[in-house]
Amino acid sequence: MLSMRILLCMVGTAALAVLQTQAWAQPTDSSRYPDKAVRIIITSPPGGGQDRVARILQGPLQKLLGQPVVVESIAGAQGIIGTQNIIRSQPDGYRLMFMNTKQQFTSGVVMDKAPYDLSKDITPIIPFGYFRTAVIVHPTIPGKDLLEVLQYAKANPNKVFYATVGTGTSAHLAMSMAARKVGAEMLAVPYKGGGQGATALIAGEVHIFYTDLGTALSAAQTGKGVRLVAVSGSTRAGEAPVAPAFSESIRQYFITGSLALVGPPGINPSVVDKIADAVRQTMAQTEVVEALRAAGFEPAVGDAVALRSEIKELAAGWGPIAKETLALVEGKTTGAPQK
Repeated sequence: MLSMRILLCMVGTAALAVLQTQAWAQPTDSSRYPDKAVRIIITSPPGGGQDRVARILQGPLQKLLGQPVVVESIAGAQGIIGTQNIIRSQPDGYRLMFMNTKQQFTSGVVMDKAPYDLSKDITPIIPFGYFRTAVIVHPTIPGKDLLEVLQYAKANPNKVFYATVGTGTSAHLAMSMAARKVGAEMLAVPYKGGGQGATALIAGEVHIFYTDLGTALSAAQTGKGVRLVAVSGSTRAGEAPVAPAFSESIRQYFITGSLALVGPPGINPSVVDKIADAVRQTMAQTEVVEALRAAGFEPAVGDAVALRSEIKELAAGWGPIAKETLALVEGKTTGAPQK
């Protein structure tokens, strides 16, 4: 039989655990927020598009919040590891994440069992823009636009390699869909991040890379003969006016998602408002907007309602297409090129 002292200790320990759990669940007092450093998680390796945007916003956000803003990379599994880290974090507003809506959504839905549900497992704070994306090609590949490049790949089956930042990523699936559209057979080569993919293309290890515009512009400036053959959006990019827009050749598979600031579920709404207001003020600064556009990022500030709506639309539209394409890529089913 347990002694009374041991029993009381056990009861006390259990009570303490309950109190700690309750304290963890309590929303942060917004009147004192923030009173320490705020950490922003990015889900890609340093040097990529998310990292560049985070560094641009870091200084202005620190001034507005009055506390240090620390950028931390938690990469891996196409954003799943970083997303799960945020979902499990304390909901006090001190640990947040930049979420690429299309990529994080894609990473979840293409798995046999989704590790999270973005419609309920995060606190949406604010979407603030999107990456313009681009396709760059090695000088050994002919073609003035993406369609001509894919037609060359069709004429040379399995001899054209394209870089991806992982199997099942939105960029990988978009390229696969576009290839099927024209009946091209290309080989995908995964890399750990956009920087590595661009370096591989410059070196000639791969021939095509679909990535954010900032990374594409840097590669085109660094790699002799590397050129842009397509840029996202309905119009050409001011930073690359020679490159055709996707709408001029193949458009439907290259939709972009927002980059948004999110947190774990349960953050005090007043804290959410404070964070969102700091982001809005930052994005209203001319020098910030100019720096972001130079990095291939297009500012477009929204709100939490718009972010939830975007996630819902991705679930209804992009999700089924992504699953079907991944199944074809992995050989789970067979299918003729789309007409």
